[in-house]
Amino acid sequence: MNYNSMQKNRNSTASRLAINLILLEFLLLVIQFIIGMWINLFAVFPSFGSSFFMYGMMRVMFSVPELMVHMMTGFLIGLISVMIFMILAIGGDYRLSSLSAIASVSILAAGIGGLEFVFSGFGNDVFSFIMSLGFIFTVVAYSLILYLLSSRT
Repeated sequence: MNYNSMQKNRNSTASRLAINLILLEFLLLVIQFIIGMWINLFAVFPSFGSSFFMYGMMRVMFSVPELMVHMMTGFLIGLISVMIFMILAIGGDYRLSSLSAIASVSILAAGIGGLEFVFSGFGNDVFSFIMSLGFIFTVVAYSLILYLLSSRT
């Protein structure tokens, strides 16, 4: 085996791993979307006054347990996005790395928007809008990555 064939084999293995992780990411994003819509439509959030930072988060988590699942799924989505970025960055394709970075930043923006939405007492819809934009940009970026990876073979 020469160096070029070993390099091709390593890149194809990394591409397959990236594709599998992106497909897992899509599955988690669908679950995240469904839970988020459930919370948005059916959850009854407790009202809290000035004691939010002390007791508010615990009270919200006990009142709306789906929110904890939503947050943990988002955390897992963020971790997997960093893994995808690292795999594609090591592969050396700057287009794929850039798209993966866009997806990771979009996930981070959605997460921060979600936390701000909770901290605003579930009243500032701008943060909910930021969550939805982060979701859309993530799906578009990963779809483009899958398209570019599939066009290579």
